[in-house]
Amino acid sequence: MLACCLVSGVSVRAHMLNMTNIGITVDAEQQAVITLRIDLGQSLMTAEDYWIATQAIGLEQRTLLQPTLDRLDRDLTFLLDGRVQLPKLTGFKISAISLAAIQNPLTPQMATLYYHLDVSGGSNLNVQLADQLEIPWPCLMKIDIAGQALPQSRLLTNVDRLSRDTLLSSSAGNLESDRLAQLAYSWSRLTPEFTWVAVGFQHIVPNGLDHMLFILGLFFLAGGWRPLLLQVTGFTLAHSLTLGMSMIGIISLPMSIVEPLIALSIVYVAIDNLFATKLARWRLVIVCLFGLLHGLGFASVLANIGLPQDQFLLSLGLFNLGVELGQLAVIAGALLMVGWFRRQTWYQSNIAQPATIAIAGTGAYWFLKRIAF
Repeated sequence: MLACCLVSGVSVRAHMLNMTNIGITVDAEQQAVITLRIDLGQSLMTAEDYWIATQAIGLEQRTLLQPTLDRLDRDLTFLLDGRVQLPKLTGFKISAISLAAIQNPLTPQMATLYYHLDVSGGSNLNVQLADQLEIPWPCLMKIDIAGQALPQSRLLTNVDRLSRDTLLSSSAGNLESDRLAQLAYSWSRLTPEFTWVAVGFQHIVPNGLDHMLFILGLFFLAGGWRPLLLQVTGFTLAHSLTLGMSMIGIISLPMSIVEPLIALSIVYVAIDNLFATKLARWRLVIVCLFGLLHGLGFASVLANIGLPQDQFLLSLGLFNLGVELGQLAVIAGALLMVGWFRRQTWYQSNIAQPATIAIAGTGAYWFLKRIAF
């Protein structure tokens, strides 16, 4: 009941599931691919008009979307060193399962728009949303730039509509200074409310696939609900501890170390599931240690986005609450999909073990990829 109330409260000002996302990928030739994911049926179009557009095809669909595309061209501005740039629309993808789903912000039917932008010769990229543009808030930006080890993130709200500078080419030292500056940046006009719950939730669902797989690894351990509850509780307390300690500067560990170890934690838990039949005490200790590691991963996200210094503890707590709601959502989804079969004799051989092997394989792939990078 409490979780339902919290989700209901979030939906008033910041829906966790249909918040707007802008992904920007810049290659070595300084050509940018921009991916805008937005719930058009909850913002720039009526639900009925969006539903009609999803049923159309070809030129008819483009014609129905054109007024919305024109509005985005006018009100969504990309600035390269302060100069307005005009990205080129290269494609779009719209779909919906029903009109009722479009009308419900908790079942978002996201449209995806693709743009190309030449950023060669530029050093700073900013994004600005016009005052008259109303979209599902907040708007979370993620910028991946060739040659930079970590992505940069920006958070736009209906109050703060201009992003901070995104450095398109920097040395490792400058990037570190930039992250420290982001951590100290204060949004004096921003009242966090439930915005940070939404950001924390989306760091798990749908953006935190590695954290989701770790939680699923705990879920698929043979045994009852008590082992699952003990593991998730220990994991939660542990990552909350290191998240808080990292954000106030007590501990720090490079992401080049943390990210591969997080992948290894997924592999370990999955492999252990194949041999364990009940929760051993040492397993619970190891899960808590892994929780400390995942907390450092959560902290890297917040350090990159930046917390408002005047409401630091409140924002940190709300982000952590969002993470916990995301974890509960993962467990709830697993229960809905396979929870009915946990008491069946074939559950382990036909469901739990194949899923566990897939989780272990994915974690191993991520580990090799992260150490190779």
